[in-house]
Amino acid sequence: MIKKMLFLGLIYSSIISCAKPDKFVINGEIKGKDSGNVQLMKYADGKWVKEDSASIVKGKFQLTGKVDLPELRYVTMGGRDMVAQFFAENGTISLQAYSDSLDKTVIKGSKSNEDFKVYQTELASLSKEAQGMQQRYMTAQSGGDQDGMKKAQIDYEAMVQNLGVYARNFIREHRNSTVSPLIVMMQFGQTIKASEIDTVVAFLDPSVKSSIYVQELKKMADKMRTTEVGSMAPDFTLPTPDGSTFTLSSTRGKYVMIDFWAAWCQPCRHENPNVVMLYGKYKDKGFDVVGVSLDREKEAWIKAIADDKLVWHQVSELKFWQSEIAQKYGVTQIPTSFLLDKSGKIIAKSLRGEDLAKKLEELMGK
Repeated sequence: MIKKMLFLGLIYSSIISCAKPDKFVINGEIKGKDSGNVQLMKYADGKWVKEDSASIVKGKFQLTGKVDLPELRYVTMGGRDMVAQFFAENGTISLQAYSDSLDKTVIKGSKSNEDFKVYQTELASLSKEAQGMQQRYMTAQSGGDQDGMKKAQIDYEAMVQNLGVYARNFIREHRNSTVSPLIVMMQFGQTIKASEIDTVVAFLDPSVKSSIYVQELKKMADKMRTTEVGSMAPDFTLPTPDGSTFTLSSTRGKYVMIDFWAAWCQPCRHENPNVVMLYGKYKDKGFDVVGVSLDREKEAWIKAIADDKLVWHQVSELKFWQSEIAQKYGVTQIPTSFLLDKSGKIIAKSLRGEDLAKKLEELMGK
């Protein structure tokens, strides 16, 4: 009887030890910070909310949370400064962060985060290249070097295409990772079609189909179907910088580009000179632009308008990613744009650089 009880006890212990953990525990350390507090943030219902908080004691802290499948989390210090961004999955996670640099963060204990780190490293490398191209463009622009501007723009567009190829290959090789549907949202959010999202979702491994990112992709596809090429652009009335309001439908009778952007968005600022040039070229031929900013701070928004010489209609709810209009249009990344015909029907999406120039030339001539 005793032997039988011991045997059953061993089986029970084995079952317990093999059971998957139902929460994650983050054992964290912030170099260069002995005290203070940290918050663990998660994405829910369209916004980032606090999941847990803890005090920093001699540079160390512990946070807990729970996920069904790996999900993105970030840790802030003092409620504002992000010190870590990573994929959390149930189990024990080691986090080493630095108060002065997000890039130095080291995460252990999350396979999904290892996948995410690989993608982030390549993204950081290409982003650095993009900044160099932007500087080349601005230098050429200040010197009136049209050839230099064109070459910098071509190089930038080639880099964007290379990143797209890399992202597609990553997704193909990681079909069983919840990182992949997030990358689809991040990289192709405004260029992908609803039917392509359907294809990606079908391609992903069944084990990740219940991921919040797959669910978000499905919602995106549903929204995109209402703003597909050939659909009427949803109308809106929003505040302008001077406190009045502007209504999209007041532009009927012109070709109109709705440009979603923000002062803090470097790719947006990089594209602005191209739009300024095209607006100047075609405004008297019936071309108009409506800039919809996803800024939060009015002063930064107004300064960017002045600095970039954006003389067309500008509106904003100053709600960042909680912008109701951005959500209505299914905008998940910026810059993105919708080109409308004279009746307000969408005839093209997310045109930039040479592609936008060619389309406007097609519509209104040289």
